[in-house]
Amino acid sequence: MLTRHPLPPPPNRRSFRRPAQHGSSLLLVLWAIMLMSFAIIGLIEHLARGVDESIEAEQDFRARLLMQSARVVAEHPALERGDPLLHRQVTSASSYEVRQSTEGTRLAINQLGENWAQRNFAQRLFESWGMPSTEARTLADSIADWIDADDRPRRQGAERDVYTAMERPDFPFNRPFQNLNDLMLVHGASEMDRRRPNWRESMTLHGDGTIDLPLASSEMLAALFDVTPSEVSRFVRTRLGPDGLANSLDDPSYTTTAQVRALLDVPEINYQAVTSLLTVKHPIRRTECRARAGRYERRLTLLIGPGMNTILDE
Repeated sequence: MLTRHPLPPPPNRRSFRRPAQHGSSLLLVLWAIMLMSFAIIGLIEHLARGVDESIEAEQDFRARLLMQSARVVAEHPALERGDPLLHRQVTSASSYEVRQSTEGTRLAINQLGENWAQRNFAQRLFESWGMPSTEARTLADSIADWIDADDRPRRQGAERDVYTAMERPDFPFNRPFQNLNDLMLVHGASEMDRRRPNWRESMTLHGDGTIDLPLASSEMLAALFDVTPSEVSRFVRTRLGPDGLANSLDDPSYTTTAQVRALLDVPEINYQAVTSLLTVKHPIRRTECRARAGRYERRLTLLIGPGMNTILDE
């Protein structure tokens, strides 16, 4: 006899649908949370960029203000070298500095066209930078030929025929340089640039060609007098004063070249050969101003002298 088992009750459809509905709701909630998170992250990044831009704008503005302060200090007629006002740390992240010098600490290339003593000095300076003697002479003479108005080349110089062979028949310009970068157009200048990449810091378009003895570098003085650096070292040490620091209040003041001559250990013949290039007070003052605020920095150079008040942005 067969035993009948009761059939199970029909499944409750609602009990099967409820988990699916709960899962869908959970996914929607998760998606909503993700979308809100992305929106919040985007908003935070946008606000962060805005804050960074505001900080950078404020630092740039502060650097400009400090530059104007440095310029006012630099142009004050009563200010002397070594004055504490020339260096000012305003905050831990902002400062300004004023450096005073003259154009007599640099080689005046526009004077090479007429002054043979200046050309000889230029050759020795180029040699001190590592240029062979022949190439140094070629560059000095070529600079002079570039400036003068005639077409007669100096012994190792370069006039139009040389540049025509180099496919530059429009050279030389036959006028003084108006931009230091134009020096790279001169025959032989590429070798100088290779040996001394920062040569621009040792040259000027201005000035009368004289060298400021109290301020010129030991390298410049050694080339000027055609001696070794040790032969000018005693004078270089003495002009620093007791504290051994440049541009400080205890630096001695020189009013005559004779005072400097007494401290220079150079042969008399070498000294006499360049007397026309010597001065203890160059007429053109060079003042370099630098201001810093955060990562922003501003620079300005002032050239002040008889009939000259020039601003150079560097």
